Amino acid sequence: MTVRVGEIREILERAAPGEAMEIPASFLGDGDVSLVFHGGVLCVDDARCDPEELWVTGRTVTTAAPLPVPVRMAFTGEGKGEGDGERVTGVLAVADLGGGRALVLVDGVPDGAELPPGAWVVREGRVLPLTGRRAVPEVDPERLDGLGRPLPPVRLRAAGERERDRAPRALLTEHGILTPRPPARRRQGVRLLDSPAVRGWSPIGTPGGENGLSVDYVNPPLRIAGALTALPAAPPYKTVVGGVLLVDTGAFNGSAMGAYVVPDGSGAQPSLFAYGSLGSETGFGPPLFQVRGISAGFGWNSRVRVPSADALGSFPFLIALDNPGEIGADDEEVDPLKVLSELIGGSNPWVRPQEGDLWFAAGLAFDCFETLRGRAMALVQTGSDLTISLLGVAGAQLPTKSDKKIARVEIGIEATLRPTAGELSISAGFTEKTFLIDPNCKLRGGVGMKFWFGEHAQAGDFALILGALPRGRELPARYPKQQPAGITWGVGSTVNITGSAYAAFTPKSLMAGGGLDVTFQSGMLRAWLSAKFDALLEWNPFYFDVGLGIRVGVSATIKVWFVKVRISIEVGVSLRVWGPAVGGEATVHLWFISFTIGFGAGRRSGEPALGWGGFQGMLPPPENMVRTTPVTGYSGEGAPALRAGARPWLVDSGGFTFTADTQAPVSRLYLDRDSTTPVETDETLDILPMRLRDRQSELRVWLSYDGGADSLTDWSRTVLRGSVPNGLWGEQADAPGDGLLPGRILGVRLVSPPVDHGTSTGFIDEKGLSFDPIAPDGNLPLSADEEAPGPVPQRPGGVIGTIARGIDAPGTRTHRAALADALTGLGAGAGPLDDDLSGYAHAAGTAFTAEPMVVPAG
Repeated sequence: MTVRVGEIREILERAAPGEAMEIPASFLGDGDVSLVFHGGVLCVDDARCDPEELWVTGRTVTTAAPLPVPVRMAFTGEGKGEGDGERVTGVLAVADLGGGRALVLVDGVPDGAELPPGAWVVREGRVLPLTGRRAVPEVDPERLDGLGRPLPPVRLRAAGERERDRAPRALLTEHGILTPRPPARRRQGVRLLDSPAVRGWSPIGTPGGENGLSVDYVNPPLRIAGALTALPAAPPYKTVVGGVLLVDTGAFNGSAMGAYVVPDGSGAQPSLFAYGSLGSETGFGPPLFQVRGISAGFGWNSRVRVPSADALGSFPFLIALDNPGEIGADDEEVDPLKVLSELIGGSNPWVRPQEGDLWFAAGLAFDCFETLRGRAMALVQTGSDLTISLLGVAGAQLPTKSDKKIARVEIGIEATLRPTAGELSISAGFTEKTFLIDPNCKLRGGVGMKFWFGEHAQAGDFALILGALPRGRELPARYPKQQPAGITWGVGSTVNITGSAYAAFTPKSLMAGGGLDVTFQSGMLRAWLSAKFDALLEWNPFYFDVGLGIRVGVSATIKVWFVKVRISIEVGVSLRVWGPAVGGEATVHLWFISFTIGFGAGRRSGEPALGWGGFQGMLPPPENMVRTTPVTGYSGEGAPALRAGARPWLVDSGGFTFTADTQAPVSRLYLDRDSTTPVETDETLDILPMRLRDRQSELRVWLSYDGGADSLTDWSRTVLRGSVPNGLWGEQADAPGDGLLPGRILGVRLVSPPVDHGTSTGFIDEKGLSFDPIAPDGNLPLSADEEAPGPVPQRPGGVIGTIARGIDAPGTRTHRAALADALTGLGAGAGPLDDDLSGYAHAAGTAFTAEPMVVPAG
């Protein structure tokens, strides 16, 4: 190869120290470079360059390992260093693979160049193993062979040590660089089945020997590798069985993993989960929207920890969408099933057993318009709490085709809905890959939103938070917490720019602020500028507090004789205004003195007490403040309309249930309009915004019917209790807990008494008593000449009086009870009997229209 020195020097001079740079394939020699560096391009992170000596060091990813390794590349030749117009004729790139191994790319290196022993040299389409000078072998003078020569000392080898000590050899095939892999380090009682002898340097590998078995099928371009093994179980797990399956078809590669876990404790239910992904670097679909990967998973008696937006970059299920090999990736130094231990182990695992829970997940990796690259996943968890989460990471870089990027933005988004609990949270944040204008100009931070609805005690509350709130601007613990938002920019080696910002919007207030710090450092000279701004606006009651300030300074260290003297000068000014009542203060700062000038009213020491009008504005609308809700037995609304357009309820006479509740805690509950005796009592309430304590609140419930008021004290009742916000009904603003006061009376559930049918038949109209006469010559079932087959009924008179006197007499009751017992003993029980028949005795005088007929007994 021959490349001009000036071209190489220009690339090296453009690279910023510690940042990423690329060396094109045309600078790296012949086609062997693609066997070492992906795509034939050397991408160096954390680069350090010497444009004069023409070398660069840093870290890069090679075809030999999935993780970055140290690399050093140097250009060689007769003309190096003699002028930009001269040419270099060779390149030497050394990638340190660790463990004394290296991968070396050689092109045009003159004879005598030093290469590291133990390296695999790629040159002219061949792989040449290099060996160092062999050390003189150790001998034991007391051990001689048959010719009298000393033999090596006796040394006992552990099982498998010979295979591990054997130096690996590299082979070059049409599929790339292959090397025999030493057998896995085996534990006692472990057996490896069908372990292949040769591995390709690719994301696909075969899990090593564990307490189980592994399989490996190779039929180019198809390869399938998998393992099922018992993993070490540690508390809180009693048994752990894990498995990994890896598939590579050339165009697609994928992986799947799963675990069966039995927690400690008697009666503990086993837990199971599985997750898999399939991806392709090229993708499929139209350029408008190309799919690069898909994933899916489920869990039984299992639950997934949902990461925050700033932690999505480390969430394994999302990582697997970009690189399926990340799940169960093969590595000589790491157990290939270690990923399962990371998922289910530790104090805060990603997946943990949760009895009764079930989850499903599905994900998608995509490219949109060839500019936006993203990953998204939906996660639904049921059981103890229904949770629906949408997780995603998306990013773009500009320009898309140029090697020099002016911007790269990657944002993580997390949205979680808990419909049963009544919570919706949404957060978004920049990842560590985001920069603007320059790779050294990093953006950080995120924004979070949270809403409460439904039956939640904080229903109607919300918060929108940007960045981390500073000290003195804290919000209740239930509001979302965010990472600090800002910008960090290192301009060259002398200027550093740092900016920060925050904002918060709640039903009560709006606050915002930020700061900017610029520092110049060159040798013993330092200069700085610092500016800040913050504002608070509250509207219930109205209040504002706005402050800003700026400082500028310079310092230098000079040497006077043998003494170093530091001279520093700084000037600054700050202003803060608040109100109502309006006041403020201004501060002037010089390097030798500072003074503050106040004006207007003093700054409030705490939040002022609200009046009733102001506090009323913090409560729900009146129609939602107190509610009555029918539960069962409701038939509709009647007419005419009552007060405020309300219509009376039409209810079922067979029974009716309704609730009456309020959004404020109740200290006394009455079930009558005018009663002075409560049926239930609770502790007194405080009104924190009004600074009122030990107040009474009453809830009265009664029935209105035909213009009158009926009591509900005879109705069955169940007191309804719940939690109320401490910010409204608490004693102090900084009370411990989650901002809720539990167990307060909020209402009552009332059930009508059992139906009393009474003794009257009620109104019977004429039609109910009418009859149709039968003509005397009509057909009758019996002939008038027939004689009665038994005793003939007689009407002796006085029967009604006998009934009235005897139906509820003690003797009659005794005989009736004895008869009922006898029937019950014969299996013909009459069921429950009325003990008191006095009503029948009183009604006998009016219940008959004539004297009843009687039949003589005997």
